[in-house]
Amino acid sequence: SYMDQTVNALKEELASRGLTKSGVKSDLALRLMQHDMEQQLAQNLPADNDDITSETSSNEAKAQAEESEELQEERQNIYQSYIVQPSNSLKVLLKSKRLKKTGRKPDLAKRLTDYDMELKYPHLRDTQTDFKDDVETDPKKVREDEIARAKRREEMEAREPFIEFAGIEGLSYAAGKALAMAGFEAPSAIQSAVIPMASMGESVIMHAETGSGKTLAYLLPITEQLWKDERLDNTNSKFGIILTPTRELAAQVAGVASVLSPLNSVKLITTPTNLLSKNNAEDGIDGGKVEKGGGNVRLIVGSAKAIMVSLYGDGKMPAPPTPKPLAKYFLSNVGWMVMDEVDRLLDVKKGRTTKKKKHEKPAAIVAAAVARLTLGNFQIIAASATVGRPLRRELARVLGLPSKECPQVVREDESTTSSSTANDDKHIGRAVTIPMGVNNFVFPCDGGTSGSLLTSAAFVAKALPPKKDGTPRRALLVLSKGSGLTVHNTVGALGHFGVTPKPVALLDALEVDGTPDRLIAVHREVSGSSFGVDASESNEGYVLVTSEDNIRGLHLDGLDTVIVVGRPEGPDEYSHVAGRTGRAGQEGNVINVVSFEQAAALTSWEKMLMVDFVPLEMSQISKLN
Repeated sequence: SYMDQTVNALKEELASRGLTKSGVKSDLALRLMQHDMEQQLAQNLPADNDDITSETSSNEAKAQAEESEELQEERQNIYQSYIVQPSNSLKVLLKSKRLKKTGRKPDLAKRLTDYDMELKYPHLRDTQTDFKDDVETDPKKVREDEIARAKRREEMEAREPFIEFAGIEGLSYAAGKALAMAGFEAPSAIQSAVIPMASMGESVIMHAETGSGKTLAYLLPITEQLWKDERLDNTNSKFGIILTPTRELAAQVAGVASVLSPLNSVKLITTPTNLLSKNNAEDGIDGGKVEKGGGNVRLIVGSAKAIMVSLYGDGKMPAPPTPKPLAKYFLSNVGWMVMDEVDRLLDVKKGRTTKKKKHEKPAAIVAAAVARLTLGNFQIIAASATVGRPLRRELARVLGLPSKECPQVVREDESTTSSSTANDDKHIGRAVTIPMGVNNFVFPCDGGTSGSLLTSAAFVAKALPPKKDGTPRRALLVLSKGSGLTVHNTVGALGHFGVTPKPVALLDALEVDGTPDRLIAVHREVSGSSFGVDASESNEGYVLVTSEDNIRGLHLDGLDTVIVVGRPEGPDEYSHVAGRTGRAGQEGNVINVVSFEQAAALTSWEKMLMVDFVPLEMSQISKLN
């Protein structure tokens, strides 16, 4: 009701109540709502509550009296030692002690002071408020978790490494051990179809559902060739380049590639830098002059924009980060190019058009340069869950090929590949876009305003029950483009509503100190990558918030619930959002929080997506599996 009022009206109401008037409209409405709830709670207290309050106040007064003047002076000295430090330093200290990091500087200093006093004087602990995060601090429980993880790690390390996988015989020890520790039993359908062809050097377009193993399908043939070149000491081996639409997806791919590849052969590009420098974490945008070859680096992974700007600059730099001779050398010696989520990388338009594009996308610029400088003598692997004639026409145009000579399409539901030459007039529809284990729900709410959608999504998140085994939920809240909500404001609002675990922006969870190696490590920790790490063994839940644009291709291990706020742009976009859960044969739930009008639009997609959207009420959420 507050969100339907004007900002000025909300500020006048806040002023009349003596409350702060600063903030955006959602903050003002939340402040008024909280004030209303506090007043209502005070009015509904039982009659004997005065006795309880009196007793509590008496206990607090007694506890304060017990704190001698010496303790008060010591407390003040400790507080003064903290208050003179920068806020960021205090937050680092709080994080190291697993304490809450939110609040103003005096709050941070007081929290650290209370913590120090409690450690020194345990009898003061009962007089302090609960200032710790919602994390497991019971020493016995922590020890039990450590023992369980150690046991699981021993079991994983005891597994025999693979010596053959999807037709690749004589598998490298690094890849064989990583596949064994990741729990692979056999290759997936798309891996069985693509890996033998890619190992023979054939160019393909992978058409498979999300979570089917496309990343490993295009990485393994490349990384195994890198191992062969290293064993033969082949200094003239080619470079590989992997283009992704986002930095986060690039970090995920680089994390897997670094486990499968020879040491120091993978380089993640997060910001424009010299692609052939030995350490792009230190060079910055100026880059460092190195000899051709750039050390041991053979596989470049990054977002298409970061790689394009690294090669050509952005018009604002005095010179491209990669010197022109090195850039030409690199592009001329590319042997493999992967375009992950290719429908996002290229400007795919439905229908034929003669209208000239104003600007090429970064991936198109890089791919066209590789095709031109190598004279077409390179292998290209494109991957997506949505492939059709428009995409194949655009890819052929970028590569300088006739449309009928576009790389062949390989689908997971076929034992043999389908040549795009033979099927140019045949429409290739969606892959089985949404995993079979995903349950699709619709939670309609009154009104389609941003405030009503956000409020309903918060109540849905709060109502999610623990899983059957008692572990907390792992939820991802996705903001559609039409919701009118920002990630920053949504995280704050969910915190005001009391959603637990504490909501965190997905990009903040992945944010690190800027070095690519650290970015890979943190992405593994957040995503639970099972290649060479055991982060997925944690029993902690999470609530991550992100926008619709930033989730393509991302894998979050153990994610069991996706809450979509507002209707996605179309069926293809919905398939990618829903595909974040229910991966690799697991079960998952997708709850769409939409208006009644948007709910009707969602149900119209059922036939295209081959799913059923089941209406969901608040009372039913607590019964979800």
